[in-house]
Amino acid sequence: MIMMTPVLERWSGDCPFWAVEQGGFLLTVPRLPTPERVGAIVWALIGRNVTDNDLSITVADAAEAIEVYLTSDDEAFAPGGLRVTAGDVVIDPGCCVGLDEWRDWLDVQRGQMIYLGHSPDVLLEQRGPVLRLWQDEDQLRPGELPGLSEQHIDIPCDALPDLLQGVQQDLAGFLLALREWAQGIVPGLADQLVLAVDRRLQISAPLDA
Repeated sequence: MIMMTPVLERWSGDCPFWAVEQGGFLLTVPRLPTPERVGAIVWALIGRNVTDNDLSITVADAAEAIEVYLTSDDEAFAPGGLRVTAGDVVIDPGCCVGLDEWRDWLDVQRGQMIYLGHSPDVLLEQRGPVLRLWQDEDQLRPGELPGLSEQHIDIPCDALPDLLQGVQQDLAGFLLALREWAQGIVPGLADQLVLAVDRRLQISAPLDA
């Protein structure tokens, strides 16, 4: 069974303002997150905006941290993307792509190829009725084509719309949990935060837009 899951890169610094679920470098964004997972996701989104290069905190409290995020000029980029899994094979997005770009996968439905990051250099190929997703093109010698021994996932082209709808449902579920979480942390900014995250991660707009 093939699955697509939204993921974010976890911010390096510790969050001093609310509880954050601990875990690996890539943080999944589930449809029904716990409050601690919501806290970790929010910190992944805003942490870089409220820390110096040495990871020292530059704001006084949770409200100020959220306000900085709401007014940040660097409002779109959210390092991460879509994790694709099939059985034991897991292919994560590479560096320098963002979860805010997840709708680029809609262009694949129109026959275009998209950039999925580097280190690992994820490679997407159109192969007739399937999209073949390779783990790391960078491991190949110049001019070499991936062999069947390389980890890959074949995504049926006609399955992609449903997979992307599932991603949107995961993100929409997170938004619902985010509203409840924010009302307990920063009640005066809860609605603004939900609207900002919705806009920046391009969650609620129809997928055919």
